[in-house]
Amino acid sequence: MSAATFPSDVVRHLVCLAADDERRRRLEKDAHACHYCAEPIRLKGYSVTTDAVSGEILESVTSLDAPQGQVLKACGTRRATRCPSCARIYQGDARHLVAAGIRGGKGVAESVASHPFVFATITAPSFGRVHRRAKSGGPCQARRPGRCVHGRAVTCLVQHDAADNRLGAPLCSACYDTEGAVLFNAHLSELWRRTAIYTKRHLARLVGLTAKTCDAQVRLSYVKVAEFQHRGLAHVHVVVRLDARDGGAPPTTFTAELLALALRIAAGQVRVPYPEGRGEARWGEQVECTPLDTSSPSQVRKVANYLAKYSTKGSDEAGALDRRIGSPDELAQRRLPRHLRTMATVAWDLGDVWPGLRLRQWAHTLGLRSHFLTKSRWYSTTFRALREARRIHLRTERLMRSGALRAGAEPVVTGTWSYGGQGWRSRGERTYVILAGRRAEEARRLCYDLAFARTGGSP
Repeated sequence: MSAATFPSDVVRHLVCLAADDERRRRLEKDAHACHYCAEPIRLKGYSVTTDAVSGEILESVTSLDAPQGQVLKACGTRRATRCPSCARIYQGDARHLVAAGIRGGKGVAESVASHPFVFATITAPSFGRVHRRAKSGGPCQARRPGRCVHGRAVTCLVQHDAADNRLGAPLCSACYDTEGAVLFNAHLSELWRRTAIYTKRHLARLVGLTAKTCDAQVRLSYVKVAEFQHRGLAHVHVVVRLDARDGGAPPTTFTAELLALALRIAAGQVRVPYPEGRGEARWGEQVECTPLDTSSPSQVRKVANYLAKYSTKGSDEAGALDRRIGSPDELAQRRLPRHLRTMATVAWDLGDVWPGLRLRQWAHTLGLRSHFLTKSRWYSTTFRALREARRIHLRTERLMRSGALRAGAEPVVTGTWSYGGQGWRSRGERTYVILAGRRAEEARRLCYDLAFARTGGSP
């Protein structure tokens, strides 16, 4: 990355850091302590780690001993455009969460690997013709030439590349149903909830049972990730697992093929009405439901990586919509493609029309009113459990390296912390930490690859 990539004030700060060894070493130490977080939280207070049995103090941390009287803590965001380091950790947690529900582990019985699994991708419907990249590599929209009722061409013979800002933009903004697109995003969670209910009903019919009898025998467990397309609409990738009601393997009459068929039928039939008779939400025509082969470690890893990849992305690729919108004037200052700005504006305006949908609160996600990654209760472990396990592991490793932790000791942490701000002191420091985190990640990846090559495995 060349110096011309950075603004002049960032370059000036980086030059100053290069000339000041003591300041640079202190910054690197702080960056390592907060895992190279780009927007660390600054805390004031103290914590004491003691042995639960003897009461002996094992470790003491206070902000009075830290530079500038503050301790840095990683922000923990999932969005890669805000903090690449924390997003990598979140992505790793998402990968473990998805994989544990397929092959077991992390508190999930390994016997779940023998259950029927389906991997599904369900898309959004069309709300008007948009610029796109043809799968065949041909022109964008090459149907019979003509014009819409507003006099605009309905064809586009350009072969768009991946960086083209026109991707996802309507060929005619007047013909495009932007309000319907925002309402679809707003009802996506309810649409999936009803799809799961309909799937159980169709599965019962396929095996010749009543819905009540089927519900007493099996349950659906799933993990769902929402992915935004260029046109600003979310579609979902889902791993669905069929369990017995007690969590064991379901009866052999319930197969992955029948589960895939039931899900495909349900996706084609489910509807969610919009407020005041505005219309209804439904899935698009492209519904892919494939039985998942859990006996293939590579396929399990591929699915887990695929879902985890989308868990760190937002509603736009540049990160302009990573934070909530406070006012229309604030939205106008964000650099966005025109069609995404229009959708965010429509979501903001609809907040007045239907306040119950809270669309102003979710205008930065173009109306999507749910987390990007959701799961059913019984599918797998939780992000909280994974974070707590990592926190305990890191604390134990730190105390063992210092020699403070004895065998059989039970560390107990007490203390109090208060918020003191967020972020580094300058954009130059933030850029330096991001670059240092990138180097640390490359070094870790190299060690990872070498370790697998030495043991004859593959990453």
